[in-house]
Amino acid sequence: MTQELKFAVGLAKKSGKLVLAALNKEQSARAKTVKRDIYTSADLAAERLIVEEIKSKFPTHNIIREEGEEIRNGADYTWLVDALDGTKYFISGIKFFTTSIALWHKGSPILGVVYQPGTNECWFAEKGKGAFLNQRRLKTSMVDQLKDSIISLDINHLSLLTKNEQKKLFAWLKKVIGNFYRFRVIGSGSLSLCFLAMGHFDGYFDLSGRQEMKDLGAGLIVAQEAGAKITGLNGKWPGLNGSHLVVTNGKIHNKMLKLLQ
Repeated sequence: MTQELKFAVGLAKKSGKLVLAALNKEQSARAKTVKRDIYTSADLAAERLIVEEIKSKFPTHNIIREEGEEIRNGADYTWLVDALDGTKYFISGIKFFTTSIALWHKGSPILGVVYQPGTNECWFAEKGKGAFLNQRRLKTSMVDQLKDSIISLDINHLSLLTKNEQKKLFAWLKKVIGNFYRFRVIGSGSLSLCFLAMGHFDGYFDLSGRQEMKDLGAGLIVAQEAGAKITGLNGKWPGLNGSHLVVTNGKIHNKMLKLLQ
């Protein structure tokens, strides 16, 4: 484990425990652009902690974060930070939320950490070195047929979609229902990708196209290092600005792309 990954793991755990300590305590909450898309004082405190420590250790790096403004220094290295992924679970007192930290280099992830403080589970990966849950190495599933596959869907901000976008979304959903064994919507992109890395899911699709890379950046390298294939709908690597991401165990990828196209 490199010093950068050790730093990210330690920081994710530190931030996650700060959030966990605030669970079931009174929070100030504000809406973002959509009434039910909210952030809390715990989000802000945890993000502030992460950003300040990154700025102190890597002052020239870029930082893309969930709540505050992006820090653009023109560097090749970019940190993607979601201090509290699963805010609505957190507000409800449900321990199904994570802290997600990734480091990307020129449009590709080189390390990522997803920490779930409620269960003390820490997924992490580094380019070329495998993916792990705590100390257990992960591997994607061997399922090779859509009809046997379980897929995780992200369905975000339906109210923001145009009528044409909504029509396309429901057409895709109909295809998923008719061609996969099961689908799940768990409301956390980072955990969906970690579960895919563990073989619990066989595929993942950003159905609405509104899931942001700062939410997924760490989970993507965890999935990738476990053997997953990652593309956009066009079959190409998405980079930092990808939407409608398609992530699979690799064995159903082409079939899934063909179905969705």
